Amino acid sequence: MFPGSKPREGFSMKVNGVHLNRPDLHEIAADLNIGTRDILMKDRILTIYNTSKTCQEIIDDNALASFVAMTLSISAEDITELKPVIEEPFKMEFDPSDFEDDD
Repeated sequence: MFPGSKPREGFSMKVNGVHLNRPDLHEIAADLNIGTRDILMKDRILTIYNTSKTCQEIIDDNALASFVAMTLSISAEDITELKPVIEEPFKMEFDPSDFEDDD
C-alpha cells in the first residue's frame, strides 16, 4: 500500500491443480485491465484487487472465478474459497543509517 492511499478492496481465492507463475498473473491482470501490482499469489491463494472498471463489471456479474478459470484454461471448480479482502496497511520500519554511504 502506498502512503496516503486508501486500502484496496478485492477478492482472494484458492487455485487448485495449477502452479501459477508470473506470466499467468500478468495475463490475468491484462485481461482484467488491472496493474500487475494489483494481483498476487501466495501459498496457492490468488488475490486480485479491484482497481479497474473492467474488473468491477466482472465482479458485479459474479463471474470473477469463472473469468480467472477461463483465462488459465482450468475448470471453475478448481477455484475455491472465494472471499472478499481488504488490503491491510503495514508500517515499514527501517534505520535510515542503513542507507547512508560510508564515503
